[in-house]
Amino acid sequence: MRTIIRVGACAAALGASVALAEDDYRSTRQTYTSTETVTVKRESKQASTGLYALIGGGMEGYTGKLAPELQPGASYGAVVGYRPVPMLGLELGYSGGLSDIDTRGRTHGGITDGPDIVRNGGQAALVADLTDTRLQPYVLGGIGFEHFNIRNDVQGAQLGFKDDTSAYAPVGVGLRYQMGKVFTADARVNYDFLLGQDFAPTPGNDAGSGRYQATLSLGGTY
Repeated sequence: MRTIIRVGACAAALGASVALAEDDYRSTRQTYTSTETVTVKRESKQASTGLYALIGGGMEGYTGKLAPELQPGASYGAVVGYRPVPMLGLELGYSGGLSDIDTRGRTHGGITDGPDIVRNGGQAALVADLTDTRLQPYVLGGIGFEHFNIRNDVQGAQLGFKDDTSAYAPVGVGLRYQMGKVFTADARVNYDFLLGQDFAPTPGNDAGSGRYQATLSLGGTY
């Protein structure tokens, strides 16, 4: 009888030990899973700071008194920027564009084969992000300088166009998305206030004449 009681007591103690071990394992596993989930969630939302670079293209056109003179064309550019904190950055960029002169309804092919006006410029801009997440809407503003080259000087001069260098002030809105730790996609719309329009036959500097751009860029954050 005593032997049976001892065997029963040993079995009960062994069962209790197994139950306690299972409870400890489940508690440890739940704690590890909870910690791991929180870490992944934070990484998926946080924006990266530091150096970034973008390159892309799109289209551009002119407004005001320049709109009847120039047809919309291709736009392209590259940007190198630095964000010391998630919601503020400084950009240095190259901006280029191609346009055809609209010869007042006589033809839509411009005055030469290919683009009639080649524009090259550089700009500096301050970028303010509206969130600190990987999906970032933002606004920007800055100053730039550009050169307009008329590819057919003779016909261009007859229509009032000439080579010129002038300044502009870009403002815009955009949406940036950081995919993973490196890859970045960026879509933005700019409006450039032209601070000089001597390349085109428009009287004076009309405040209503400017340039709009829509571009899509790809790059990375490092």
